Amino acid sequence: MNAVNGDVWTRVINAAADPARVRQFLPLLEGADASLHSMEVEHARVLAAVLSGSQALGNLLVAHPDWLERIAPAQLEHPRRAEGLRREAALAVEPLLEQRDFAAALAWVRLFHQREMLRIGARDLARFGPTEQIIEELSHLADVCLDAVWRVCFEQFSARYGRPWHQDTNGQWTPTPFCVLGMGKLGGLELNYSSDVDVLFVYSEEGKVFKQRPGKSKSQRPVMGNHEFFNRVAEAFIAEVSRVTPEGMLFRIDLRLRPEGDAGPLTRSLAGYENYYAQWGQTWERMMLIKARPVAGDAVLANEFIEMIQPFRYPRAVNQNVLEEVGAMKDRIEQEVLRGDEVERNVKLGRGGIREIEFIVQSQQLLHAGKLPFLQGARTLEILEKLSQYGVMKGEDTRALREAYRFLRDVEHRLQMEDNLQTHTIPQSAAARERLARLMGFKTAKEFEKTRKAHADRVRAVFDALFRSVAPAEGRAFPAGFAGSEQEWKRILAEHAFRDPDRAFQVLREFVEGPGYVHVSPRTSELARRLLARIFALCRGEEKSGGAADGVGPDTGFRLSDPDRVLTRLDSFVAAYGARAMLFELWNSNPTIFELLLKLFDRSEFLAELAIRIPDLVDELVTSGRLRQRKTAEETLEDLRHGAADADQHLWLRQYHEVEWMRIGLRDILGLADPEQYLTEFSALADACLQYAVEAAMRKFRLKAAPFAVIGLGKLGGREIDYGSDLDVLFVADSKVRDLRKIQAVAVFVMDLLSKRTERGIVFQTDARLRPDGEKGLLVNSLAAYEEYYRKRAQLWEIQSLTRARPVAGDARVGEAFSELAAKLTNFSRPNLPLSAYVPDWKQKIHAMRMRIEKERTPAGQDELAIKTGKGGLMDAEFIAQALCLENGWREANTLHALEHARDQGQLPDADALIASYRALRRVEGILRRWSYEGETVLPDDPAPYCRVSVRCGFKTPEAFGEALAQWRKMIRAAYVKIFEAAC
Repeated sequence: MNAVNGDVWTRVINAAADPARVRQFLPLLEGADASLHSMEVEHARVLAAVLSGSQALGNLLVAHPDWLERIAPAQLEHPRRAEGLRREAALAVEPLLEQRDFAAALAWVRLFHQREMLRIGARDLARFGPTEQIIEELSHLADVCLDAVWRVCFEQFSARYGRPWHQDTNGQWTPTPFCVLGMGKLGGLELNYSSDVDVLFVYSEEGKVFKQRPGKSKSQRPVMGNHEFFNRVAEAFIAEVSRVTPEGMLFRIDLRLRPEGDAGPLTRSLAGYENYYAQWGQTWERMMLIKARPVAGDAVLANEFIEMIQPFRYPRAVNQNVLEEVGAMKDRIEQEVLRGDEVERNVKLGRGGIREIEFIVQSQQLLHAGKLPFLQGARTLEILEKLSQYGVMKGEDTRALREAYRFLRDVEHRLQMEDNLQTHTIPQSAAARERLARLMGFKTAKEFEKTRKAHADRVRAVFDALFRSVAPAEGRAFPAGFAGSEQEWKRILAEHAFRDPDRAFQVLREFVEGPGYVHVSPRTSELARRLLARIFALCRGEEKSGGAADGVGPDTGFRLSDPDRVLTRLDSFVAAYGARAMLFELWNSNPTIFELLLKLFDRSEFLAELAIRIPDLVDELVTSGRLRQRKTAEETLEDLRHGAADADQHLWLRQYHEVEWMRIGLRDILGLADPEQYLTEFSALADACLQYAVEAAMRKFRLKAAPFAVIGLGKLGGREIDYGSDLDVLFVADSKVRDLRKIQAVAVFVMDLLSKRTERGIVFQTDARLRPDGEKGLLVNSLAAYEEYYRKRAQLWEIQSLTRARPVAGDARVGEAFSELAAKLTNFSRPNLPLSAYVPDWKQKIHAMRMRIEKERTPAGQDELAIKTGKGGLMDAEFIAQALCLENGWREANTLHALEHARDQGQLPDADALIASYRALRRVEGILRRWSYEGETVLPDDPAPYCRVSVRCGFKTPEAFGEALAQWRKMIRAAYVKIFEAAC
């Protein structure tokens, strides 16, 4: 040390955190660089701090003594900005890329990284910058290095294989962009000295790779698909970033945060990520994506990704179970990752460590940032301040957490800088602990440990207050296991209205523990147990409806009518789905879907079968937001036309129909569509399917125009299509058509397309038997022939049926003409003669027909169960509406609207009571039909199923249900008698 001023270096060395280390390195540096001779005191202090704090940085200085000037105080006073780093990298790398000297470019990036790490480490150890500034600089340096390596790899592979392209919506070939998203500490601008860098790889669209820009020429052949190309580039990128070379290593890459972890594809398209997070995203992935940030590649694409995940990572509403899930994650870390006393020594994962602070912040963002956008962000210290500012957390707690975070990150840095190793654990040796204490500014290890423990205790106290104060996990109120607790479980099942507790116990046990041939992890079983409380709550009717009441009675809670069947259906659904663990994670993170399935299994047997056959269907409808849609016939038809080019039109129509039927059915069950609205939506679906079938027939038979109009009668005409309703139709051609035989096949095709039973079932059952002469008459007849028939040969009931006639598809002009004809024929206030069915006592004849139906179609001794044909049943109200329309010449095909019009015209006695009773009774019919998809008109006579119907209709007891039915029917029959008073 003769070459260095002895007094200066003696004072500097003695003040250093590790004097022996400084004495060891100075001779090595003195022989390599004469600048030590004239080094100023402050510069010497910085050098001593670097040598004391990092063996790795000391070795770097020995290898590059010319870098000593880069740690001069003047060079360290201010941090380098990201723009300056990017500019320096661009000036060095761009020329090398142009020269295709990829090896030189990568070598420069590695040396640049080492040099900047020395500068940042010196600023840190010599205390020129606070913690948040240091971690930001480390992150910006990583961004620049990763972007440069990405550009090198992309140019290498583009030169070898060509460039990726995809076709836009206009069919034009467009270059396909790619980006790298930073996650974790990198994404949060909180990188440390030996962090893994967590990344996701995203490309915009699927497409092809071409040597030359693709055009219209068919001679150009793609080299490979975009997915394969980007996978190869990503593999090269990972290899280069993590490669150990003479110029050093850049970073370790961690890809385990990508969808499906190590089992998932390396790269995905933007749509691939969107579909995954919408269907399978879990709580930890929401938290992980809070840190997502563009770091390399195309910035526009990266921002599209950020915008796409925004509602997922910051949901407007999230289940409070998120706190319990996060607490469970931390428990698993302490139990499964840390060993022995590491729980107290690991400053990242241990008790009161960095991870607890991050979990606190991210959980609060999950709960509140969707509604408070100011809480959105990736940087822990900034968000802690905002959590206090917006009253989400106490100011004293967030201050303590900020202080602890800075302290623990400083400790983490000192641990990692020593040998550039990824460690977070305070060493056990006394000497190492004393050295760490001095590096942290403490005189002794005891003082350091006291401060560290105080921070850890404060962090754990806040963590426990947040995560341990939540209610016990759902499901823990039940017996801990199944073996040995059979009787207790069966008692609980019996108390919750299970009719066969023995059978239910077996199904429930398999739900939690899995069938014997499937291994189920403890985590999956715990997730299943959490769902039990939701099942039992619905058995008791504790769950309130999310929209309007599902039933018609006074019970507004949602109560399962048949828990045994629901549990069996649930077991079948899990078996059909297959991925039990993934499914239970989904249900716990989105319990709305689970509860919706339970309600579906209870309220509709045929929709339950559809859900089991297509297990993703309900999830897709919920997560896509389509349950909130109210679609018109025009919107539905536009959707259907997207399948016009499909080779199998029967399959396309049935696939579309079953999705829409499920969507509307779920809207009905959830109360998102009231009883009138869901009938309107089913009718719109029927209208659209009929029009689409006509258009499909036109394509098949090469017709330029529809050869006929399709007229709807009955429920179709009245826009009252319900579950399992047939479509009553007439096919009416223009009177000018000369050869009706040629278009009969077109109508047959329309009916076949809708009604042919395939392995996917039917769309609608079409019925054309209401045409003139029934099944003996022509399927398609002219408008003139219809008029002649109706005027000369039709019976009164056929004219009555025309009160519900409505054009629904095909030739609009002919349809309007038929509608005008029906208006003339059904105006008995001014009879349009000749009309053979019209007689002065027509009303008496209609009454006689109603009485005949009541007698012949009502099962003997079951009048009180026959809600349609029996006394005071739905047919009474329908006959009232049709008689009033005939009597007054009104054109209103919808029964409810006709009754409301009669009320408004003052021609309906006790109108409000009648309308309310009709609505209630029609709702009961809809609930019956929804269960079986059959046109049920009679309630079950067996007490057990009758009881289940009463629950579905919103009544606590069958007796209350029976009393309500009797009252409604009494009101309807009283009104009927007044309308048909003279005939009665």
